[in-house]
Amino acid sequence: MAESTQHFLDKIQDIAAGPQILQQVLPPQQPQPQVLVQAKTVVPLLMQQNKEAEVPGNLRSDELQQLESFKKHLTDYEECKEDVHKYCFRPGLDLKSDMAVLECLQNVKLSETELLTAPCEHVVWNFKVNLTQDSQFRLASKIFCKDEIAVNSNLAKCTEKTEPGYSLSCFMDFILSLPKESRCFQFLDRSARLAFSDFRVVGPFVAVCKSTIERLQCGTLARPSSDAKFRVPHSQGYTLECLISKMYQAHEKDPKPAVDPACRHEIMRIAELQTEDFHLDRPLYFACREDREKFCKEVQSGQGKVLECLLNHRTDSMMEPECSTLLAERANMMGQNYRLLHPLLNGCSTELKEFRCAPSALFSGSPNFHLSWVLLCLEDAAHSKPGKITEKCQHEMISHRKMMMSEFRLSPEVVLTCGRDIDMFCSPRGDIEAEGRTLHCLMNHAQERNENQKLSPQCIQALQTVVKVADIGTNYKVDEVLYASCKKLIDGPCAMDAQSEASTLGCLMRHMDIDMPKHCEQRLLEVQYFIARDWTLDPQLYTACHEDAVSKCSANANWHKQQSNQEGPDPGPFVLACLYRAAYNDQNPLKPECAANVRRVLRTRAVRVNLIPDIESSCREALSEYCSADVKPLQEMKCLQEHFQEEEFKKKFGECSVIITDYTKMMAKDTALNQALTKACHPVISKYCQVVFTKLIVIRVFLMLW
Repeated sequence: MAESTQHFLDKIQDIAAGPQILQQVLPPQQPQPQVLVQAKTVVPLLMQQNKEAEVPGNLRSDELQQLESFKKHLTDYEECKEDVHKYCFRPGLDLKSDMAVLECLQNVKLSETELLTAPCEHVVWNFKVNLTQDSQFRLASKIFCKDEIAVNSNLAKCTEKTEPGYSLSCFMDFILSLPKESRCFQFLDRSARLAFSDFRVVGPFVAVCKSTIERLQCGTLARPSSDAKFRVPHSQGYTLECLISKMYQAHEKDPKPAVDPACRHEIMRIAELQTEDFHLDRPLYFACREDREKFCKEVQSGQGKVLECLLNHRTDSMMEPECSTLLAERANMMGQNYRLLHPLLNGCSTELKEFRCAPSALFSGSPNFHLSWVLLCLEDAAHSKPGKITEKCQHEMISHRKMMMSEFRLSPEVVLTCGRDIDMFCSPRGDIEAEGRTLHCLMNHAQERNENQKLSPQCIQALQTVVKVADIGTNYKVDEVLYASCKKLIDGPCAMDAQSEASTLGCLMRHMDIDMPKHCEQRLLEVQYFIARDWTLDPQLYTACHEDAVSKCSANANWHKQQSNQEGPDPGPFVLACLYRAAYNDQNPLKPECAANVRRVLRTRAVRVNLIPDIESSCREALSEYCSADVKPLQEMKCLQEHFQEEEFKKKFGECSVIITDYTKMMAKDTALNQALTKACHPVISKYCQVVFTKLIVIRVFLMLW
């Protein structure tokens, strides 16, 4: 028995990769009577994937019998000889390798112009069914993944799943935890590429989604018929695309899912593979062929690069509408499942593991699987452990932050909570604003005091999360709308003034109301409104004040508090208010560099009430009653100060009166906060207070360079 099996394995080694020395000789075992599954080519096919097909010594005798029976190659089937000769006789393709031949024939199936003969179509179908739905796959997995199975209980459980196709699907849940250079990963990846290209042979999808497909009228899961004239890849592509479309449409308009969680899980598993290789997503491939040549001709397929390139051009007026629509659906799925973003997975693979930013596949339905959560986790590591993120990962982080600001669908929270607001305020013609303008439209309405024009609190919180993820304060370039609107100032005065991308926003704020175009001012204020409500989004302030904020203002020690179940109000505005008060407190002062930065921030934001959160929230109604008629934004603070001591004002708006009193006291200590005084007295200051004025200039220059 052992001699016969050894002879067979030697033959496989010759077929797969030339002679190899087997590290283990199987001991003789007596066969037990078992009913063998007739799938005589699967294990040789799988074992050809690796040069060292070492067989574990603990296989049962019935499994060894199965090994002996697998002797027929794909090229031996009369049904496929014509197709093999027509399509697969070419240099570099080993016809003795069943895997290579199967991939060749499958590529013919997925082409636009070629067709396999019906008999060969059935042979290929049966190969893939046997590959994924019978005991042969579990047997092969024990061979190629024996080391990983020994130390990973989740993988061990996958070998115990006997339902057709469930074992492979289970392994795919955990494939990202395996080293890509390992033979286990290579084996699973290649098996999945063959099986998942025809999702009907993936057992869980067939079992779990059948009723959903019928209910949503998304096609059929019938076995291909030699009498049918339809193209199999097209029909299966339609079914999957129909389900994705239903998921996407429901997610945008109704929080109640059209696809149940179990079916959604299986769709995501297939999508994870498809997003890595552009050619495997057939509906997208056919819809975007011309656009791929137009926009991404030089981008090599694989690792999700083509899809990323197309997404970056999705709003280009030259893109085909059908391609743009399908890309929007893919973006929606990517936002819900970070594993669909292969450039980020590959670029940050080390960081995702080291900083525990890769959620377990067991929780794929939770918010922790969202792109926003994973990016926040990586950015938290970048802020708390400078220098620990590789340049490759930093590049991918910036790229995906930019994508999130341009494509709001990458944020499931915005899609779910802001749908009504988008329809009311940002989509007057029934379409969606492109190139990031949807987010800026929503950000503009977040500042509204008119109750009929206000966004819902949930939508505002979702926008705050997006601004946090984008981390615009450290790099303004991630916001293309802001950059395009303020390009003249950024490339002009601020190119000399700002010493880094992080200090560019500060430069723009210093040019507010001086020589700033109106559209630039509006975009800048939309961003600053949210930055002003989270002290961590000003990198200079965060670095200088982290210690004081934690010790004096109960701020979170981390840049981002990663607990997904965090309760209570957003601490950002409260920390800022605390720092503002502490900056002018002589009894318990802040560190000098922190105090200087707090004053810088407060002076910069004093130009607008909206940018001082505690005043804006406490005085919103007072502003509407006292300062809404013919009062420009610059004059709102002056208006409040004209009324805050009146008895009627204090009686009606007591909280606002207290806040304005405190702010006025700070202004008495820091004349730079009083914009009107500084502007009106500039000639006198220049003439009589030049020494003090010069010191202030030196301090401000120091802060700009610091």
